[in-house]
Amino acid sequence: MDDSSVGAAVLIGVIAVLIIAAFITLWLRDKGRADEVATDPQRPQPDVATQTRAREAREEAADEPPVQKRERRH
Repeated sequence: MDDSSVGAAVLIGVIAVLIIAAFITLWLRDKGRADEVATDPQRPQPDVATQTRAREAREEAADEPPVQKRERRH
């Protein structure tokens, strides 16, 4: 191999290592923030009962046409 090929291979290797290091750093930072939010005692818990339907209503909903909502513009 000549010098330009070795230099290109080293450059590609360094760039790959930098990309991997940046990914791991950002992933760990985001995971830390998510863990903080999950353990926050003042965070409101979603009310699951108001967001779900009964089983029969869910099964029948597949036969209904989708509800179309119009956006109001003034």
